[in-house]
Amino acid sequence: MSASKLFLHISLVLVSILVMALVISGCQKKEGEGAKPEVAQQAAASASMENLKTAYAGAAKNIDWYDKFSKQAQKENLGDISVLFKALARSEKVHADMFASLLKTKGVEVTAPAAEPLPVGKARQYLKRAASSEAVEQSVLATYEKVAIDEQFAEAAELFRRSRGADERHARLLSRAIEMETNFARLPYVMCPECGYIVGSDKMDSCLVCKLPKEKFQKI
Repeated sequence: MSASKLFLHISLVLVSILVMALVISGCQKKEGEGAKPEVAQQAAASASMENLKTAYAGAAKNIDWYDKFSKQAQKENLGDISVLFKALARSEKVHADMFASLLKTKGVEVTAPAAEPLPVGKARQYLKRAASSEAVEQSVLATYEKVAIDEQFAEAAELFRRSRGADERHARLLSRAIEMETNFARLPYVMCPECGYIVGSDKMDSCLVCKLPKEKFQKI
């Protein structure tokens, strides 16, 4: 084979190799681009699932603490405050059940978090602590709701919205209790079993948060 023919043969081989390399590279790029939305979607779902777990743990802790706050108020002969904390605990139980139920439908095993030590204090101190905690929770739940909406996780977004709406009511009830220097008149606490909203008036035809008819409200 002459030198010119050999050069031509080598050139053709190199061109063929280059073309094949470009084709393979293009295929890999397309496959990678096609996988990106799936990966992003999985990451997004993971974020909201973690938020659901955190929200569940927070509600479970509140149930435990509010029950104990109620018992402390009872020891101090503050029956009105005791009943209020008992109502809040019932509401938080609804929230915990909501989050746990959705997590289970997604295949997540739900376990109750370990009980945290109760902070030392008196009933009126616990009112202020609870009010502060509820304010923080509202902000956190609002963030969780936005994340779920962005991820198009409608079920989670709705649960976060409902819990936030009920917590806003918690904050108002706690603020009212803190402002009173003596025992305040006990409200006839009634609760929406769907979202945990504590109803303050028998004139309401439905829950302000989830629109459940008042015929289904539960007395606490």
